[in-house]
Amino acid sequence: MRKFWNDRRGSGVVTAAGVVFLLLFFSCALMEYSRLQSTAAHTRDALQAAVVEACTEQNAGLYDGVREGYSGGYKRSGGNWAESLSSTDIYDRLDKSLGTEKSGDAVVKYAGSDVNFRLSGLSAQMTNAPFAPDGKDTGQLTCTAEVELEVPWMFHWDGVPPMHARLTVKAGYMPKF
Repeated sequence: MRKFWNDRRGSGVVTAAGVVFLLLFFSCALMEYSRLQSTAAHTRDALQAAVVEACTEQNAGLYDGVREGYSGGYKRSGGNWAESLSSTDIYDRLDKSLGTEKSGDAVVKYAGSDVNFRLSGLSAQMTNAPFAPDGKDTGQLTCTAEVELEVPWMFHWDGVPPMHARLTVKAGYMPKF
């Protein structure tokens, strides 16, 4: 019996199998981390593009006298000038660039039948420059948007909660020269 326990022939097969398993596990974890990071970066870039489009869209309503001040739209209402910024649907712009589908109060991107990522809680705010700046605060037409990103794990690690990130982007209107 002692000879059986001291005989080490074939033990390298078990060690090699263990090493291969660990390498596969770590490479899967590394690929999943890379997927999460690239999904967040791609979504942030798409949100940034949608916000830039929303700010640039305001160009049509610019008041001629403040074009160089990068102000948004103003219209004459009665005897006064009133701010006139159009509200745009940034979710629609995200749907076009990301290929998402509306699902309740969120938009979802599917990978086959699995959820690739989910966007929810979009908030966007347009801030206009003053119509008659006082010289100290000339301001600029800006749009700030925030959205909640949820990316579940794809390697069926059900015990691991999905990645949650709050993406914030800011864009300003700058005319072409």
